[in-house]
Amino acid sequence: MARAVFLDRDGVINSVIWRGGQPGSPRSLTEFHIDSGASAPLERLRDAGLRLFVITNQPDVARGLLSPQTLEQMNQQVVAQLPIEGVVVCPHDDRDECPCRKPRPGMLKTLSAGEHIELGHSFVIGDTWRDVQAARAAGCIAIMLDRNYNRQDEADYRVGNLAAAAQLIIRKCEPMNNELNGYIETYLEEAAEISRRLSRPAILKMVEELIALRRADGRLFILGVGGSAANASHAVNDFRKIADIESYTPTDNVAELTARINDDGWDSSYAAWLRASRLGAKDALLIFSVGGGNEHKRVSVNLVEAIRLARSVSAKVLGIVGRDGGYTAQVADACVVIPNINGATVTPHAEAFQAVVWHLIVSHPALRVNEMKWESVR
Repeated sequence: MARAVFLDRDGVINSVIWRGGQPGSPRSLTEFHIDSGASAPLERLRDAGLRLFVITNQPDVARGLLSPQTLEQMNQQVVAQLPIEGVVVCPHDDRDECPCRKPRPGMLKTLSAGEHIELGHSFVIGDTWRDVQAARAAGCIAIMLDRNYNRQDEADYRVGNLAAAAQLIIRKCEPMNNELNGYIETYLEEAAEISRRLSRPAILKMVEELIALRRADGRLFILGVGGSAANASHAVNDFRKIADIESYTPTDNVAELTARINDDGWDSSYAAWLRASRLGAKDALLIFSVGGGNEHKRVSVNLVEAIRLARSVSAKVLGIVGRDGGYTAQVADACVVIPNINGATVTPHAEAFQAVVWHLIVSHPALRVNEMKWESVR
């Protein structure tokens, strides 16, 4: 998700208008002047990869003191003159109890949802307590521009001007970038280490089993749950199209699968589907799973039941699984266990490497019958 800087308008990018000794908002285009020094620091923030939005209370609309047309013209000037992606306005008065009116965080949350912004890594620049409270309610970092009318207001940071606020934000973003980049670096290093540790003999054994399966005109039934079920659908396509192996998966027929689950239960659903498919000794199962099925822990018991059926009819059992491989690794004729490098990333690596391994297998010269499109285009 992206990070953003949310700016109040009056007192931040344009001057306030004093009326009766109190700061207020411009009510006409002649009163509305964007500060000449606003553009450069905002361009620095944009160039640093931050998204920029204005969030502004404009209760004078509800009070009949500012026309919606004039407000829209002001917004157009903001977007035209500054590197601002958009202006979000609350036109309501306090009496309306609007959830978007600062100090409530409605405008921030709406932008977060619509623009996929991580509020916890974003900033609000304002000039009143309302901006600070909205920022804190949304989980943002609150920066107050020092003004003679807000000396009693507290914020996470107080700076003299917009340029100082931009400098502060860029400095604060450096450790955030390091944290984000650190995870990326670690994840990819783990992936490289998993590739090094994959069992080459196990992969070769699976290739040999599939060659024998095709030679015997056997069928390949690919089973998975959750993300592994989506992998199963993809793999069915590849084994049929590239390797000329007749392949199926129960999760491609949602109507039948859900009917079996509804009528007979989840645990037996895959086994029942395999019986109806006349699973036999010439056929094979290919299990995609993070845990491989564990009856004792009641995890993916439908895979365990399907494997037991396969063993009872002398069908082969193959697997690409994570962790210790569970029941699949215990009884399979050939099984590739994805090495466990980090307990916090078992699932994403296991499901990702299911795809790595099956693509390796299906494109192996001993199995590949048909060329893939981009390998055949010259």
